[in-house]
Amino acid sequence: MGAEFSVMEQHLQEPRVPAFSGKLVFSRLAAGCSVLGAKAPSVKMVLEGEELYQIDGRTIRIRPGQYLYLDAGADCLGTNRTETVGLCLMLPILNDNARQDWAPDPVLGRAVAFSARTSAMGQRLLEYGRQIARDPSLGPSLAPAIVESVGEALEAPLAESKAAMERLNAAKASTRRELFQRLDCARAHLHDHPDRAVSLTELAGVARLSQFHLARYFKLAFGQAPIAYHRAIRLERAAHFLASGHGSVAEAAEASGYSDQTALSHAFSRHYGKPPQQWAMAARG
Repeated sequence: MGAEFSVMEQHLQEPRVPAFSGKLVFSRLAAGCSVLGAKAPSVKMVLEGEELYQIDGRTIRIRPGQYLYLDAGADCLGTNRTETVGLCLMLPILNDNARQDWAPDPVLGRAVAFSARTSAMGQRLLEYGRQIARDPSLGPSLAPAIVESVGEALEAPLAESKAAMERLNAAKASTRRELFQRLDCARAHLHDHPDRAVSLTELAGVARLSQFHLARYFKLAFGQAPIAYHRAIRLERAAHFLASGHGSVAEAAEASGYSDQTALSHAFSRHYGKPPQQWAMAARG
């Protein structure tokens, strides 16, 4: 039996009954709060508005384009102060007592917020959410595939985030989690702006860290300095532009925020090992 689908338009006064095959819920809610059960892991994506989750004494804010991974545990409270549109995936459970004694990962903790833009799984989930928001009647047919694919694909962003947190040299796990959330916001900002340069000053403001600490911790977490990480994103945008045959090298330079085609050509050749035109010809076969 495949995952269930439902549309939620009123807040919950008590937790939903879990579905052993998993459940997908599309929500469009006025301001208010809901009691959320957590007998199995779940993923909560915000498409519009903002949600606040009270989880084990912590408050986690989820903005549009972000999703929350919540592991099994005690019931929690979800609050939105304005109308909010979102998607919730409740992953399958084996039985009512299957995760009774489950302890959250000591590094990740029970709940982690992610930007959808920084992983293939997140981008796919965001696109699914937008499809269902446009046409909720698609929900029943999409639900089984979404729950199954996201359940399988979650392992990658969770493992990457755990490894990034372990590389951050803070004594407390809670400090590493908070620092990772700030760095992930900065990383999402870079993904949101593939068409221009982003200064370290701007990025530090997004992360609410000093420039020194941002540069240091970003490289520890993600293996590259912020500028190098962003350069790869911008060059990938230029490469997609050229491979699709949409325009010239000059137009690709403009699309990826380079001052001219000469600047793009130098950076592109260093990154891909070939000048843009030669690379594009090979890519298009």
